[in-house]
Amino acid sequence: MTLSTGYLTPTQKTIWDLKSTGIPEAGVARKLNVTRQTVHKALDIANSKVAQSLEETAKINRIKIQSVNPATGVLVGYSTHFQTKAIITFSAKNGIQLWYKHEGDCKNCEQQQTCKQTLAAEAKDRNIALPDNIDAILPSEFAKKLFSKITGED
Repeated sequence: MTLSTGYLTPTQKTIWDLKSTGIPEAGVARKLNVTRQTVHKALDIANSKVAQSLEETAKINRIKIQSVNPATGVLVGYSTHFQTKAIITFSAKNGIQLWYKHEGDCKNCEQQQTCKQTLAAEAKDRNIALPDNIDAILPSEFAKKLFSKITGED
């Protein structure tokens, strides 16, 4: 149980992940063969831990928090150091990720493929359709589209 995994136990992580995909608590309980009350208690604990990890990541990176939603694993804030919007996400696959809004030089970046894979995993974990032209689109453009859907902002 580390910051990068949201401090969740494997069971809490599984329950949080299933619930975050839109499965109702009763459905999660049936799928895992446990009671709905067990799922409810585990989700309360998991959401508390996810909020703690999102907020701790913000504090470590000096991000001013604007909003936190532990159920979706999203913190929106502002980096005074970089003078830009920052988004911290938690997903079962990627763990904690910190994203800054900026115009990167993706064409010349050696991390381009890694960024695309991480963004694609974020989209998949959140049931957001991937762009048809994902191979041609730069990670910075993909990120703009993805995070506008995640935050509900343009």
